[in-house]
Amino acid sequence: MSSNAGENNYNDGVKGIITDRFSFEYFITNDFLYVDKTMYAYELVESDKNFFFVSRPRRFGKSLFCSTLHSIFDGKRDLFKGLYIAEKTDYSFEKHPVIHLDFSNLTLISEEFVLSEIHGKILSEADSNGVSLESGTPAMMMDSLIKGAVEKTGKQVVIIIDEFDSPFTSEPDLGDDLIGYMRKLFNSLYKTIKADSAYIRFFFMTGCVRLSNLSIFSAMNNLYDISMDRRFAGAFGYTEKELEDNFGEGMDEYLEANPGIYGSKEEFIGRIRDYYDGYRFSPDSEVKVYNPVSIGRFFDRLECKFDNYWEKTGVSRMVVELATKYDLLSIVEEEPAVGKGSFTSFDISLLAEKKLRVNDIYALLYYAGYLTISRSNEYTLYLRFPNREVSSTFSTSLMSRYTDTDVESIIGNVAEAADACDIEGMIGGINTYLSSFPYHFYERKDERPFHTMMHGLFVCMKGDAYPEDAGKLGRADEVFIRGKHIYIFELKVDGEAGEALQQIKERHYADKYIHMAEEKGMEIILIGLSFSSSERCIAEWKEEILEL
Repeated sequence: MSSNAGENNYNDGVKGIITDRFSFEYFITNDFLYVDKTMYAYELVESDKNFFFVSRPRRFGKSLFCSTLHSIFDGKRDLFKGLYIAEKTDYSFEKHPVIHLDFSNLTLISEEFVLSEIHGKILSEADSNGVSLESGTPAMMMDSLIKGAVEKTGKQVVIIIDEFDSPFTSEPDLGDDLIGYMRKLFNSLYKTIKADSAYIRFFFMTGCVRLSNLSIFSAMNNLYDISMDRRFAGAFGYTEKELEDNFGEGMDEYLEANPGIYGSKEEFIGRIRDYYDGYRFSPDSEVKVYNPVSIGRFFDRLECKFDNYWEKTGVSRMVVELATKYDLLSIVEEEPAVGKGSFTSFDISLLAEKKLRVNDIYALLYYAGYLTISRSNEYTLYLRFPNREVSSTFSTSLMSRYTDTDVESIIGNVAEAADACDIEGMIGGINTYLSSFPYHFYERKDERPFHTMMHGLFVCMKGDAYPEDAGKLGRADEVFIRGKHIYIFELKVDGEAGEALQQIKERHYADKYIHMAEEKGMEIILIGLSFSSSERCIAEWKEEILEL
């Protein structure tokens, strides 16, 4: 179910899409589209446990979910008309005092600023609950607020803390003194909350990074972590069914207004899935979700323009900076394997101090939404890019780290040539790209460094790029699909381009794409490449358009 938009909204088609407000009450009272997540909220509030934590990347609906919980415990049943918790359950909507803190907007300039703003947040919650507080340490004030609210109402309190880790992940250059101060401040605050657990009906905390039992959060060992719980795999973001239920009408209107762009609604959904779906948050569930900000921006005013929306609104500067300090080029074409312990023992205080191992960086990229779960076994999670939106933007940032050349301009030139099937232009662009990277990238004398760099370029171009593409008689080094063209490459180093082209034909690498090409009116282009190890470029190429 969803609360659908009404006459006060500005969109055509899918009404009332909004991505920059996170108040549940605002969504409902202003008739904005709300994708119903109250079935997950109900499971939490009726659980025999009452202290919960969840990690998800930014802009995945955590704040809206927190606001939904706030309204539930505020007893505002009327807001939930038509939604699961009101229509499908007998939940009582008993009113409790709610303490709702958001740490995403602290001013991290000095100890004084941090202390003053936390004081202000606690005082604001005290005022909302009709409790008078005297100034003191945040821990003392929180203790007085909890007990004061219970005394005033006779009901246990509900505590919601949103973006607990933002003070440690939002700024890349926090000084050691400020980090140490915040570590002590938050440690004492959470110790107080745990000590007051008898006064607490329900506690819910969100962040990007999972909690560990180390450092500042050692006091919070009573939290039930639902971050990778299969029951909540679809709680944040939109599932495939939610996409079709809530945006299907908009898809129909767009297709009707723009005939001929897609052969069918299924093809349109397939392209949306390719760009924005693929986030998997539980190794025990196959459920994948779309980023809600990307989907909201995509359908806004039914423009349906494929763009990198989430990257422009939700990334952490610290994550990007840390990631570019490590040699992560292999993730462009490989699935890094990360031990599960790297996720459960992640110490957030070391994040701010930048004392991280490579596996910690992979875990951090997962938390930030750049990587997601591909597969798993008992001890290991294998990670990959979730979709084209993420792979292209992160790969471009990663490649830009290694060169002063305008990588995005090169990417644009090669993409334009690929769209026009201008092979000479593509080769020239690829050579310009290869020459912009330092010599040590090509110290290995086999095809691997050339292949990695070329594959990275194709990923940045937002096409379908498949390294080591398996066929019935072998593996093509690279298949790249963009627009109406399917390019199949075989690479040789200091060899013959003609030999590489002949290998493509003899091993029938193109066979698996013939039906696609015939059905969609595409061309298949076979290209043999010979790289010069001394010149670090494509020295020769042979091409052939396959006759269908």
